[in-house]
Amino acid sequence: MSQEPTPGDGGNRFLRTPLFTPQNQLFLLNDLNAIREGVGGVFKPHDLSPLRPGERVSARMHHVSRGRLSLNRLEYGTTVDIDPGRLESFYLVQVPIQGRARIKCGGHSFISTPELASLISPDLPLWMRWEADAPQLALRIDQSEMRHHCAQHLGYVPDKALEFSPELDLRSPGGRYFLQLLEMLVDAIAQSQHPIHQPLVLKQFESVLLNALIYGQPHNFRERMEGDGRPRSISPHFVRRTEEYMRAHAHEPLTIEQLAEYAGVSVRTLFAGFREFCDTSPMAYLRNLRLEQVHLELSSQPQASVTDVAFKWGFAHLGRFAQEYKRRYGCLPSETLRFRAE
Repeated sequence: MSQEPTPGDGGNRFLRTPLFTPQNQLFLLNDLNAIREGVGGVFKPHDLSPLRPGERVSARMHHVSRGRLSLNRLEYGTTVDIDPGRLESFYLVQVPIQGRARIKCGGHSFISTPELASLISPDLPLWMRWEADAPQLALRIDQSEMRHHCAQHLGYVPDKALEFSPELDLRSPGGRYFLQLLEMLVDAIAQSQHPIHQPLVLKQFESVLLNALIYGQPHNFRERMEGDGRPRSISPHFVRRTEEYMRAHAHEPLTIEQLAEYAGVSVRTLFAGFREFCDTSPMAYLRNLRLEQVHLELSSQPQASVTDVAFKWGFAHLGRFAQEYKRRYGCLPSETLRFRAE
């Protein structure tokens, strides 16, 4: 007799998430063609058929999108075969919440469970069999976003597409880290007042999520990521250029990848340059610039809200923000306001 899964075990932690509510339910259908059309509208056109010919197919789907990410919860009322061919324009992470699915992707064939998710790359042929009443959490990532992100870390546009190993073990260190981030994203989006809804915070989180896959999951560029074989000299020029850019654009959502692209170097080279010439990292330098702006606003606007100003400049964790501010200016942000109001 199998043991009932408990929330917190792999994908089972999404059993009772508050994110997928009637408000973001895309459909609840009992018509095969309508289901195929509804799912295909979010992902891509595909063949869908019940395992037992003639059996009626039902399905329920929830859909939420933020920035360039799309989160979906999908389940079928009967076992179905799904044949989308190649995804072509996006990567797809599928985390079973309960139950199982058979995945055939490229030369891989495996059973996906709440402990073993699937990570499908756009250029690999895909076929799936989903069990009845086995919901999955599906994260859709645009191929263009992944390609751009990967190029920024390599320092050049690769000659072929990034291709992941499709078996994403959620018990591995990289898999556990990705799962924690995914849970954070799901919980954050469910809260209307969460900082994740701020463009600065969301952009940073998207970057962290992609990095978790790039550096935590095997893929065909791993050796290039660890050392791309293209030595580049470290020049103070690109460091100064990046500093100037950050000062002019500190109010915008900036990631380490965007900064490296602007500087015309790889992420690794940018880190090395800032370590050598600034004794800090690029993102720490950016945080200090934003702290300066927060201090300026609190000093000149005594009626301002510390929370609003902090969120505006990309500080999502208020406790950590207050500590950083006090280390820098010797007082808490609220004390700056009180002093200016007196």
